[in-house]
Amino acid sequence: MSRWTNEFLDHLRTQGDPLADESIAKILEDGEIKHATEVFKKLDQNNDLPPKEVFPELEAFFEATNQLPENIDRERIKRGEAVFIDHAFPGALVLLTKSLPEGYQAPNLTHILHLSGNLERHPYHRLLAVLQMLINVNSADGFEAGGKAVIDAQKLRLLHAGIRHICPQYLPEYRAKYGEFINHEDMLGTITAFSYLLIIGLRKLGYKLSKEQENDYFYTWRVFAVMMGIHPPGEPHSFAYVPDDIEDAGRFYDLYQERHYVGVEQNPQGKSLAAANLAMLEDMIPWYLSIFGLKSLPRIYMEKLMGQEACKNLALPLFVGGKIIEGVVLRLPWLLSVAFTPIRFFRHLIFRGHHHAFSMSLFQRMINVEYGERVTFTIPEDLKSWVDMG
Repeated sequence: MSRWTNEFLDHLRTQGDPLADESIAKILEDGEIKHATEVFKKLDQNNDLPPKEVFPELEAFFEATNQLPENIDRERIKRGEAVFIDHAFPGALVLLTKSLPEGYQAPNLTHILHLSGNLERHPYHRLLAVLQMLINVNSADGFEAGGKAVIDAQKLRLLHAGIRHICPQYLPEYRAKYGEFINHEDMLGTITAFSYLLIIGLRKLGYKLSKEQENDYFYTWRVFAVMMGIHPPGEPHSFAYVPDDIEDAGRFYDLYQERHYVGVEQNPQGKSLAAANLAMLEDMIPWYLSIFGLKSLPRIYMEKLMGQEACKNLALPLFVGGKIIEGVVLRLPWLLSVAFTPIRFFRHLIFRGHHHAFSMSLFQRMINVEYGERVTFTIPEDLKSWVDMG
């Protein structure tokens, strides 16, 4: 029998992160929203400063959370990192056209995401930050002491604690209906989006990973989930709250979407977030595709990867051209890029295929729009190098 039952997930909805909550309370006082904003900005910066240098008063928290779970398989983590790096561009495309927007069907998530308005007002910055986290989790030596994955987990735990601290003032009825803000079930839903849904998306795009490769990639996120505090109280090394493998993650996700995904009438915030996500992607279509009327590409990818029911739940327009036309449209960027794309992209067109080439050009455009050609200390240099090197 699966452990993923309504009773078990109801229990996870009561679980927060006491260690992070107690720590963030040391630097936040009730009602000091301006101070909270300053804290969030410091935590959100994409630089290499260890968090304990930014917040020395939280040294005990950073020391306690710098330890990886016992008996983890470091070689398996390296293999999982290699799987992502080898499929980074189509994986990022799946992230923006499936993993993130699919979760917008859950009002328990969208109420919180919609609150700041960042995804609607600053979509490039916010989505690039998520993409940067994906890269950090899968970076070489990311899970060593002081590694990027470890630091990201620490920062996110404190950010989530800050949100739990201030959200009750703006969403006073949330806990009665949905449980704790950013609880273990919803955090698992997000981890599953970055791992299980990304693998499912790659399958739908025709990438054939072995079962071992899929589970090695998922293993990396299992470790990150525990580092994020998703474990039973007082058991920081326990994997009891995390799916065992890809198949087990599928069982969790099936129940999660059954419990939380609703239609657009019950979730106007989800509609708004999905519309902003689609508009951003359409705006990022390279000029040589736009002049051929291919702004429908993001919509086609979203329907292909999420399915029509999810698109209807988010009021996303469906593609009406049929499967044959869809296949032609998805391959047109490959042909047009031969004429319009720089040589460094052409190499990827020939050897990696049309999904890889399209996603590569898309993310280069995202970075150019958000950061231009400027180089400042806040630019996620890893992300720029990742695109520039291909």
